[in-house]
Amino acid sequence: MFKNISILTTMCFVIPFLSLAQDDTPSSGGFNLGFQNYGICFGNSSVHNGLRFNWSDDGIETINGLNLTLWRPGEDLSGTVNGLSVGIVAPAAENLNGVNVGGLAVAARNDLNGISLGSLATVSLGSATGLNVGGLAVVGKENLSGFNVGGVACVAGGDLRGISLSSVALVGKGSITGLNFGGVALVSSGTVTGVNVGGIAAVGKDALAGINLSGVALVSEGSINGLNVGSVAVVGKENLHGINLSAVALVSEGTIQYVNVGGLAVVGMGGISGLTIAAAGIVSKDEISGINLTAGDLRSDASVKGFNFGGYRIKAREIKGLNLGIISTEAANESGLTTGIYNRATGEQSGITIGIFNHATKLFGLQFGLINYAENNPKFLRILPILNLHL
Repeated sequence: MFKNISILTTMCFVIPFLSLAQDDTPSSGGFNLGFQNYGICFGNSSVHNGLRFNWSDDGIETINGLNLTLWRPGEDLSGTVNGLSVGIVAPAAENLNGVNVGGLAVAARNDLNGISLGSLATVSLGSATGLNVGGLAVVGKENLSGFNVGGVACVAGGDLRGISLSSVALVGKGSITGLNFGGVALVSSGTVTGVNVGGIAAVGKDALAGINLSGVALVSEGSINGLNVGSVAVVGKENLHGINLSAVALVSEGTIQYVNVGGLAVVGMGGISGLTIAAAGIVSKDEISGINLTAGDLRSDASVKGFNFGGYRIKAREIKGLNLGIISTEAANESGLTTGIYNRATGEQSGITIGIFNHATKLFGLQFGLINYAENNPKFLRILPILNLHL
């Protein structure tokens, strides 16, 4: 009897409490164990604080706490979930803040903030900030910021910032900044800044700056500045400044400066300066200055100045400094010390020239060689063996 009275008494208290807990306001579409929007909820409540378990989220407003869903979300990705969001298929909302884990994906219509882990993909139609991991891809229609890891790709419609890693590609429509590794390629429509590694290529449409490494090529329509290494080529439409290394070629329509090593060629249309080394050739339409070493052709449409070695030829409008050519040197004006089998100054030669055949239109210095020809000397002194001079 006392047992029956105890049960009746308990029911008298519990039933009214449960009736209060099932909030009949529009913000509740579930069964709530608690008070108003607090406690444990089963169902599609639009507003809740605490523990919430639902089949599929649709039309939510604000959820704070633990939100667990079993199926994919409805078409209306609304509201904000703050806390721990776990989806057997995919947690999804307008905004997800906190720790977000999806059996297949994590999706936000607007912003994704915190730690987001999707076994296939982590996707935001706005920005994603924090630790973002997608088994296949991490995608932000706007920006991706923080630590971004995509099994195949990390793609941002805006900027890609922080540490970004992918086995295939990193793509930023805006800029890419930080530590960035793309197993195949790293591509930005803006600037790429920081430590940037592309297995095959690293491409920054506006610029590449920092430490830039690629298994095949570094390419920019702007400038490339810093430590730049491309196994095959480094190509900057504007300038290459810094330490520039390539097994095949360094190419710029602008200037190439500081330390420049191209396995075969260094080509800087706007000028080359610093220490420049290439096996086949160093070529510019503008001035080449500094220390320039090549087994092939050292050639400028303007001037070559400094310490210059051309195994095949040194050719420029003006050659000035210590100029060591094995086969030939050719210039309108030569000054300093110049060597080569054949040395030709179509204008003035000042200084000392050493070779087999030395030929100057106007000599103001010394020629040492088998045949020495100075056109501005008197007729009987124009062509002399061993030594010719005009002081």
